[in-house]
Amino acid sequence: MLKIDYQKEKHSLRKTFPLDKNLASITVEITNEKVVGKQIRDLLKKYRWEVVFGRMAQQETVALTNYNTTFTLGDRIMVVGSEDELKKITEDIGRKVENDLDHDRTEFDVRRIFVSNPKVVGRTIASLQIDKKFNAIITRIRRGDAEMLVNGDTILELGDRLRFVAHREDLKMLSTYFGDSYKASSKINLFTFGIGIGLGLILGSIEINISPAFSFKLGLAGGPLLVGLILGALRRTGPIVWSLPYSSNTTLQQMGLILLLAGIGVSAGHSFVASFNSDAIWVFIASVAISMVTAMAMIFIGYKYIKMPFTLLMGLVSNQPAILDFATDRSDSMVPEIGYTMIFPIAMILKIVIAQALLVALL
Repeated sequence: MLKIDYQKEKHSLRKTFPLDKNLASITVEITNEKVVGKQIRDLLKKYRWEVVFGRMAQQETVALTNYNTTFTLGDRIMVVGSEDELKKITEDIGRKVENDLDHDRTEFDVRRIFVSNPKVVGRTIASLQIDKKFNAIITRIRRGDAEMLVNGDTILELGDRLRFVAHREDLKMLSTYFGDSYKASSKINLFTFGIGIGLGLILGSIEINISPAFSFKLGLAGGPLLVGLILGALRRTGPIVWSLPYSSNTTLQQMGLILLLAGIGVSAGHSFVASFNSDAIWVFIASVAISMVTAMAMIFIGYKYIKMPFTLLMGLVSNQPAILDFATDRSDSMVPEIGYTMIFPIAMILKIVIAQALLVALL
């Protein structure tokens, strides 16, 4: 009825959400006199290109660019970005040439390096001052299945894969500096994981008194959830890294989904069958109708009138992980996960509070 084109919507949301940008690299020759003598820093502010500049061939020399680099006519520069951005910058500064600098390994080499060193996790690219420590450039970052451009504000996470352009000697030092260990980047820090769970259980067991007649607890679900949100936002505290590796996080999500569905099936199986032999079947039918009507109404109003992305709405109405898993597979993107994480913590805490408030009101 809504005729959703998931791929088209995914493409349109690449600038808004951290999705795979379908990055490519080309070599452009400077032919536009308007950009000659201008620093890359000033050009980026003026034209708002969403690209990363790599190597630059100036006469017979090849060097790495930085924000202070200036262009002259005839320079060849390697540019990394999405197809649309590459087309835009080519029109602005010159013309595309076939002699691609990305294939030139005489002066500089290219390598993907895993981020596994806890000392750099949770820190921004700018704070690491890579340009001062090494003669290198990060042209892109791959996180999970998404490949993105980097800038000074990009925060590194365990398991990130950074694509460096540097001298071979610098690549060896960069590999040591960032860790470059797939095994290490996949390990869970049991110390920080245990602290997070422990703090969550303690918070969940604390009774919050609103009035003499009404008090509530966040419980075993709400407590760890709230602590996880806080620690995830902090990312690190001094030497302690709170974030989980991407691969471990995905594994825990799948394991949690399996345990959730198994628990629901075991605990609710008998009562579900028994409900067909009593008036409880009408409660079941009513709950299905309410869930479907509210979800469909939210999606229809959000998409047609508020103009929210459909894939984001799919995550917003996914009230448990099984539905989210279906929405993610259906849309072939991580946008439903973003919508889910936006609404789930608020919904979980509200359910805990409202359920106990209704219980008090009915007693």
